[in-house]
Amino acid sequence: MWGSSISPSAEPASETRPRNPKGVPPRHRIPRWASLGIAAAVLGASGAGVASSPLFRARSIEVSGASHLDRSDVLRLAGLAAGVNVLWLDTAAAAQRLERDRWIAVASVTRSLPSTVRISVTERTPAVEVKAGSRWVLVAADGTVLGQVSADPHLPLLDVTLANRNRLGAPASVVGGMSPWLRSRIRSVASHRDGSLVVEMESGIHVLFGAPSDIAVKDQALAGILRWMAGTGAEVGYVDLRAPLAPAVGPGSGPPTPSPPPTPTTATTPAAGGATPSPASTPATGTGG
Repeated sequence: MWGSSISPSAEPASETRPRNPKGVPPRHRIPRWASLGIAAAVLGASGAGVASSPLFRARSIEVSGASHLDRSDVLRLAGLAAGVNVLWLDTAAAAQRLERDRWIAVASVTRSLPSTVRISVTERTPAVEVKAGSRWVLVAADGTVLGQVSADPHLPLLDVTLANRNRLGAPASVVGGMSPWLRSRIRSVASHRDGSLVVEMESGIHVLFGAPSDIAVKDQALAGILRWMAGTGAEVGYVDLRAPLAPAVGPGSGPPTPSPPPTPTTATTPAAGGATPSPASTPATGTGG
């Protein structure tokens, strides 16, 4: 016993514990794809709740560019009401609804989150008028018929009927493209079957405008001639712009047109002294139009 060593007792072997103790149901792991689907659904539901929250209700709807139409007209045409959801607003569809109105040439609808909508419109303006019975029809520069009025708007008059709407565009574009100074001096515009135009000035001068082409050059030439007339006191009956780089002026309502030579005739009444005159021709003369 003395000198004898006592070795420590060995540790008991650890027992293996069951992973699923008796009476406890096993845990089932959820597949990864199912977890992602559940997460997406939760986020979607929360996102929809945020999007439909009062945060995105329109608190400011700005309208610019409207003159003939008032603010309520623009909102009605765009289909926008107070409190519309700015986030879900279809701005392109709203702009298309606006452009269906004949007074609106171009429209744009934009949003600024969270609660602002901006509407900008470019309106058509009357360029000419057409007489229809006791009323006047307003026509824009692109030929769009804008509506009727009961009082004369004192615009250049188109000498056409509304039955020939395909002939409204050319004269309306010519007058609509003129400067206000020149347009205010136009009384009427006649459109002929061949497409040529004749413009009558307030002063009575007839302008042979010709085809509705080279409009800017012809307008510049006409304005220059009118100013030259005002400065010199020249009396002019017509202005020919059919060759815009070489305009011409003259008396009457148009350039002289040579008359065909007359058929020779023989006088049957004896002249004085009993002599019979030989056949004579009346000299051809140009008409002043």
